[in-house]
Amino acid sequence: MANAPLRRGFGYYIKRALVEKWNLGLLAAAVGFSVLSPMPDALLPIVVGLEGLFLLGMAGNSRFRQAMDAEDAKGNRAASDVSSAQAYVQLVERLDQKDRSRFRQLVMHCQQMQRLASGVQGGSGPADAMRSSALDRLLFFYLRLLVTRESLTTFLAQSDIEDLRARRARVAEQLSAAEASREERLRASLADTLSDLDTRIANVEKSLKDAKYLEIELERIEGKAQALAEAAITRQDPTELAAQVTAFTDTLKLSEDVEARMVSLQGLELASTDAPAILSSNMLRTDA
Repeated sequence: MANAPLRRGFGYYIKRALVEKWNLGLLAAAVGFSVLSPMPDALLPIVVGLEGLFLLGMAGNSRFRQAMDAEDAKGNRAASDVSSAQAYVQLVERLDQKDRSRFRQLVMHCQQMQRLASGVQGGSGPADAMRSSALDRLLFFYLRLLVTRESLTTFLAQSDIEDLRARRARVAEQLSAAEASREERLRASLADTLSDLDTRIANVEKSLKDAKYLEIELERIEGKAQALAEAAITRQDPTELAAQVTAFTDTLKLSEDVEARMVSLQGLELASTDAPAILSSNMLRTDA
């Protein structure tokens, strides 16, 4: 997700010009010379005035502003990359050994296809960068689905829906008896218990449906990643590749919207997290 361009005030660029190391060095030298000179009272105001004119000139210089904006953007991208890498590592660590191996095998397959394509075609081009970016998104989403399913599996293992339904039936009978005998306090307590049981049963039923959907979705995303990686061998026309990538990312966006309505990933904020460079980075290990 690209960062939006920032709207800087004039004062921001004055401050950036002031704190530049070369400016601070020259300013310190000029102040030191003025203080040690026979006429510090006359020279110091001149130094301050010249510094002020210099700062105003730099802040009004479009090339300086563009350079500062580019430097800030580079820092923001670096921070985003670190955040993505950290999220990636945390997600991988949540997987059990079976799912971690499944994810690693998919990543290795995509990497192998890239190496084969590079060898056959004699290098990589812009289309390969587009494909790699789309694959990183698919793989990152696939990883999130694995972690989501892990959370659902843990929840369902701790929930016995038949026991909940049996308890609900007993409470419903008790509530009917309390209503018939007009025991208001007992009726209110039982009604509240029944409402809680209905909520818990609904949560389990939804989780069961989500678990079935996730297994199908995992296979679908896995197949799409394999197909997109294998297409690198044929090196399609850029227009054809762009259409293919767009179709993949459109279906991915729909899947992400569905996934967002499932269980939380235990506090991980991923809404604004770009996919890390899973395929090209040696630092992002899938066996960590």
